Amino acid sequence: MNKQNSETAEKYDRESTTRTDFVKPMAIAISVLAISLSLFHLYTSYAGSLVDVKQRSIHLYTLMTLGFLLYPFVRKRGSRKVPVYDYITAGLSVFAGLYMFMTAERIIQSGGQINDMDFYVGIFILLLLFDITRRVTGWGLTLLGLGFLVYGFYVKLSVYPDLNGVIVTSVAKQIIAQLIFITEGVLGTAIGVSASYIILFILFGAFLARSGMGQLFNDLALAVAGHTKGGPAKVAVIASGFLGSINGSAIANVVTTGTFTIPLMKKIGYKKNFAGAVESAASVGGQILPPIMGAAAFIMAENLNVPYTKIILAGIIPALLFYVGILLQVHFRAAKRGLQGLPKSELPSVKEVIAERGHLIIPMLTLLYLLFSGKTPFYAAFWSIIATVVIAGTSKMIPIILGISMFLIFQPQLSAVLSGSAVPNVRSDWWELLLIVAVPLAINLWRKRLRIKGDEVGVVDCLKALEEGAKTTVPVAIACGAVGIVVGIASLTGVALEIANSIVSIGSAVNSPLIQLIITLVLTMITSIILGMGLPSIPTYIITSTMAAPILLQLPLYRELAGSTETATFVAHMFVFYFGIFANITPPVALAAFAGAGVAGGDPNKTGFQAMKLAIAGFIVPFMFVFSHEMLMVDATMMNIVTITVTSLIGVFLLSIMTEGYLKTKVSTGFRFLAGAGALLLIYPGLWTDFIGLAVFVVILLFNLRQTNAVTEQRSAL
Repeated sequence: MNKQNSETAEKYDRESTTRTDFVKPMAIAISVLAISLSLFHLYTSYAGSLVDVKQRSIHLYTLMTLGFLLYPFVRKRGSRKVPVYDYITAGLSVFAGLYMFMTAERIIQSGGQINDMDFYVGIFILLLLFDITRRVTGWGLTLLGLGFLVYGFYVKLSVYPDLNGVIVTSVAKQIIAQLIFITEGVLGTAIGVSASYIILFILFGAFLARSGMGQLFNDLALAVAGHTKGGPAKVAVIASGFLGSINGSAIANVVTTGTFTIPLMKKIGYKKNFAGAVESAASVGGQILPPIMGAAAFIMAENLNVPYTKIILAGIIPALLFYVGILLQVHFRAAKRGLQGLPKSELPSVKEVIAERGHLIIPMLTLLYLLFSGKTPFYAAFWSIIATVVIAGTSKMIPIILGISMFLIFQPQLSAVLSGSAVPNVRSDWWELLLIVAVPLAINLWRKRLRIKGDEVGVVDCLKALEEGAKTTVPVAIACGAVGIVVGIASLTGVALEIANSIVSIGSAVNSPLIQLIITLVLTMITSIILGMGLPSIPTYIITSTMAAPILLQLPLYRELAGSTETATFVAHMFVFYFGIFANITPPVALAAFAGAGVAGGDPNKTGFQAMKLAIAGFIVPFMFVFSHEMLMVDATMMNIVTITVTSLIGVFLLSIMTEGYLKTKVSTGFRFLAGAGALLLIYPGLWTDFIGLAVFVVILLFNLRQTNAVTEQRSAL
């Protein structure tokens, strides 16, 4: 990454402003701490987690310790040395973790009651958390947490006509207990998911990165789309989508992938604002692209108590429509401006890419197989990491990982033999785990025998992946911990319901239930986007699902369309999840678009509006799945799914014609409006709407072909 892009990353992505130049003893200590935490989570994913408070405390306070050492107090150049106060705050984080670990059993047995010492420690923990949140995520989430904390005190104290020290202390203890010592606040569901699912998937991504998965996505996108019209833009869409799904940070993805794709787009003739917009829209879309969908999807599964596979299936059609919409727009823009792709001689072939790195798809297939066979996400992530190391391991690494794998599979039998006790039966899924190891091993050995080139993972690479995984988890865990303050206060005061009632009351001023629903959906969308401005995807989802999703559940027509409370809740969470994500490309605070503009050298707001236009399908589809949840593959037959997919894709095609004003030749303003109307009719599920929308599609297609032929004949005559 060059200096300009590094500065762009530091400006828009707080997570990139870490210290790097430590003295050797401190660098070793940080590496050991990070690797140890990763190994702890890998071990507990296999052997079983500790009590919730203990497991989550180890996770959060260890990462807070790393955070204070990695993230400077003030974000400025020359702040790379670790000052004394950062060592102090890191030490206090270690103390906080140990204190929580030692007192967990007592507080659990007392039903969440805390003593004076707990109270004072809780205050210090809260101060530490606010400071590290500011350092890592910026002022947005920090001020939001502070605001909710003040509001919590106000609500709890306002019920007393006369205040004294005893009352204030009692309320303060209640709030500190709620936020710090039980699993309703900082140690709530969000940090629980971070300590179980998210860190393992981040580790999986780190191991994939070490094995060359990022290069596979880039090379495959170049091989498939690089030579077509506007090829570099299509490469950006494909590569950024897949990489954005794995790395979980849209802004970081814009800066890293954009350094490669944006110059290529500008080189063939795309304007800088458009090039930055393509990269930012595609990177943000990675957060809604199965199978990983960033990290917020795991929290959604936990909150709704549904299998993660349900989230994956629900995201397929909306993600398909989103990315097809972007691809069509960049294609029409290229055709309109006469922009060609890259010469095939400069691009890798699909055959070469598959031969060199195609084997890296096996760990992803392993992940999907385990998830859809009913295994837990952390079990699936753990064995997918094993598969990654086996398939890409060096000759020295293979015996080590094989020994670990065999021990894990047959550990009860080995322990029984060594202790001289009765040998238990082999676990029922032993053959499945053997295949997960044996198939990658066979492929690896076959590649070595044929001397096929490719990235390999050695012992040092594994240690680096463990270290990078823990460091990458720091901003995730800090955000989860900080948003626990918001959730804890919302639970304690009932503020979420008050907000929901206020918005519903605005919509209820209209008598028509349909118009009332549409107004409420628009207000909920605006609320979700505002809450998501400037926040990472995880706190965005948690806050929007806490504050905005209940709004929809109060509308009779919405509940009637959903058919059941479970479906209504699921659709509401998906609705706010999507718009919270798209806040990253919605001006005035479109951080991903601003990062794209920084890399491209464009105007931030113009890039943001271009990104919104490219992502137009993403802004429409959530409204459509409210009216027909079959789009989320919920309570849907195969015929429903096929029909909705085909008609919606044609709708997105018309939507792209409307935005770009081009098909085979220029499309007039009147036909662009007609295309927009036809698009909405097709994306909205329904027999008559589909029929009318298809008729519009045929009319526009035939008329444009007629125009194209007329232009061709005129040119021939000349």
